[in-house]
Amino acid sequence: MFRKIIEAFILIIILMLSISFLACSNEENNVNVGFVLDLALVNDIKKAVVFLGNIDTEGNPRFHATGSLIEVQNITYLITAKHVVVDRETGDFKDDKMLVFFNSKDGIISSRSIENIKQCYNVGWIFHTNPEVDVAIIPFPVDAHKDDVLTIPGNLFLLSNNIFELYDIFFLSYQPGIEPKIKISPVFRSGIISMINDDKSFYVDASAFPGNSGSPVFIKPSPITLNVKGISIGTTFIGIIGQYVPYREHAISA
Repeated sequence: MFRKIIEAFILIIILMLSISFLACSNEENNVNVGFVLDLALVNDIKKAVVFLGNIDTEGNPRFHATGSLIEVQNITYLITAKHVVVDRETGDFKDDKMLVFFNSKDGIISSRSIENIKQCYNVGWIFHTNPEVDVAIIPFPVDAHKDDVLTIPGNLFLLSNNIFELYDIFFLSYQPGIEPKIKISPVFRSGIISMINDDKSFYVDASAFPGNSGSPVFIKPSPITLNVKGISIGTTFIGIIGQYVPYREHAISA
């Protein structure tokens, strides 16, 4: 297992998407405190994570990416990495057979088809005007009576001016090799923000694997967190995993 540097896109990029509902999500750039981390919060965060994949020829679910559910102005959206749904080389969509897997309240894994969502609700993926930004969102219907899911609310979004290098972070992902049989259960990973770029993306020093793309990234809770307006307590949502940069050290003999 190699150490990876992960490139993630912070929420300011999402807020710049060409859709009106995100344009006013935080007009005053207020710092949102969030919640003190406890077991209830851990379980709540996990319920906002979904897995993306399809059904194989034997009828078994196969997962290959991660997504999460966010809420903006009382509307639920699925957010993931753009390269999960669009081929990097051709630009073609690859979501025609894609399913979103999540837990249901009757104790089984349920799924919802992206193609059916597009057709039934006349919606589509929303991307940044800059094609290099690795973020994709789409409205996502939730049945509150049947779906055992929660959303990441807008008051947990943290904008880029309150994110700093050396911040401790964690993210939740599908882990290849740990295949859920009974329920969707993401693994927690942790790291630090190692570099913030001018284009509002940042690098995270952490371990990453195929399937982690689209994972939600949060500031790790601590007793106090420094920001431009003082201190805050709790956890906040800062973005998603876009891609990782593999690195291998080579031994050179003298």
